[in-house]
Amino acid sequence: MICAIVAPSASAQMKWTDQGFANVSIGGQAGSHTLTTSTSFDLYDEQAQVETTQKVKGGALFDLNGGYKVWRNLVAAIGYSRTSSKSDASVVASIPDPDRFDVPRGVTASAPDLKHSEQAINFMGVWMVPVTDKIDVGASFGPSIITVKQDIPSTLTIAEPGPTVTGLATESAKKTVGGINLGVDVTYLVTKQYGVGGFLRYTWGSADLDGTTKSLTVGGFQIGVGGRYRFQWRLPRL
Repeated sequence: MICAIVAPSASAQMKWTDQGFANVSIGGQAGSHTLTTSTSFDLYDEQAQVETTQKVKGGALFDLNGGYKVWRNLVAAIGYSRTSSKSDASVVASIPDPDRFDVPRGVTASAPDLKHSEQAINFMGVWMVPVTDKIDVGASFGPSIITVKQDIPSTLTIAEPGPTVTGLATESAKKTVGGINLGVDVTYLVTKQYGVGGFLRYTWGSADLDGTTKSLTVGGFQIGVGGRYRFQWRLPRL
């Protein structure tokens, strides 16, 4: 008799009673990935070669997501996140001689404040675990679509005699790739519908940008805090 009473009670406590959620957070993405590029341009009827190396760092993060319960404690969710940063690149170039053919000259320079941004659409299956009547935890996993945009040094402006670098032009490389995401979100409800929370997430992808010599790893560990909203209305049946 006691078992019959306790079992339904425990089952009810583990059931997530809301129908869906909407979350908005701000935070940051950690990580540092090396980006190397190799480009060329015409100069003195020859080809000047430009090679660069830079550390693409993490940056500030904005995250927005929402989901709807589809079965028991399982929520189908979709989210959008954006992160951006700037970093300097070291430039090593081989510059042709204006008077002698096939006599390249080496020169170094720096490319400051190259912009990097990542925008991701995250598709997630979220399993909601009620801890108390005010606290719940959501564990998520799913695929991501990540669009990366990166400034890449291209053409140098050269002054003679020297050579002396007097200017550096950049190009914007852009690529959309597939990736993955997995994370955990903890919510504390201040009222029945509104609360605060935080999340930890790991995203990963790999992009082959034009001009780069190897794939750039995108994503990283993300952390954020913000507002949480719970709703209980159901979608109308067709």
